[in-house]
Amino acid sequence: MSIGIDAGSKSFGVYILEDKKHYEFLTTEIKGDPESFVEFLRSIEFEVGAGLSGYGLPPKRMGEIDDKEFFQMTLSMEKEQSLGLRRIIELIRMEKLNIFTIPAVIHLPTVPAHRKMNRIDMGTYDKVCSVAYALYNYGVEESFILAELGYGFNAFIAVKNGKIVDGIGGTSGFPGYLSLSAIDLELAHLIGEIPKEMTFKGGMKSYFEERGLEFDEDIFSEWVLKGIHALQAVVKTERVYLSGRFSKRAYKAVKEEFDAVVLDSDGKISAIGASIIASGYGNKDGREVVEQLELLRATGSVFDHLTRDVKEMLRHHHIF
Repeated sequence: MSIGIDAGSKSFGVYILEDKKHYEFLTTEIKGDPESFVEFLRSIEFEVGAGLSGYGLPPKRMGEIDDKEFFQMTLSMEKEQSLGLRRIIELIRMEKLNIFTIPAVIHLPTVPAHRKMNRIDMGTYDKVCSVAYALYNYGVEESFILAELGYGFNAFIAVKNGKIVDGIGGTSGFPGYLSLSAIDLELAHLIGEIPKEMTFKGGMKSYFEERGLEFDEDIFSEWVLKGIHALQAVVKTERVYLSGRFSKRAYKAVKEEFDAVVLDSDGKISAIGASIIASGYGNKDGREVVEQLELLRATGSVFDHLTRDVKEMLRHHHIF
């Protein structure tokens, strides 16, 4: 059996590909009791799994991840923030579970280097999983833009002839439900040190609540359309796939301009996509998708495409 694991802002999803079974757990519960979650994974008795990869890593067995790679995957120096995931990986190593990492958009050889300039989040591993789901179900050579509209972030991925060629990550693009995402540099300067928890603040949820508004689909959809139109610069396509918790809230507005399809299923799309990738890693169903996305050719780290002057600033903060 092959399983995929999506570690989301609000919930974790686990999907068993062959049985078409989906399980969902609140993220807060898993952080409080990672042991029970890993015991659940062990009880499935799967052959190969994939997921849990945060900002992504080239394919590697979880039990072989070192501290440097763990940092690249979580980008968190605050131990209390990453403790849940760290403990899960420690337990996976102890249990010798056959779970592999999945690359993010920035690791893929199909994305030209110049589009990676000073980028870290061009789309986390779960966005790659959602693309895998779309290719698996709609054709491995399709061209489309994926708009993943989750509880925390909105991300946008450009796919040309079945290859990921660009992406606007949830923390580097337009506001999401929880996250303010890309931050005005002047605002960043005024704030000074920006804690990791800021990633989950300042989004549309805050905007609506402060003004006494209900969820405003027009405002939300306008930001979604900005992300889609931005990627029209690199892939001219009318096909747009919407996935994530808020996909149906933006469908009407996107449908007015594009050939829009909501990726809908009984489980989390990215967890299903991760199970397809896991199966492909094992040379079974899904191998064509893994090869089409060139996941096994993924290389490097999220820091590889920073310019020298930016790297110097990070060294000042002891990142390197």
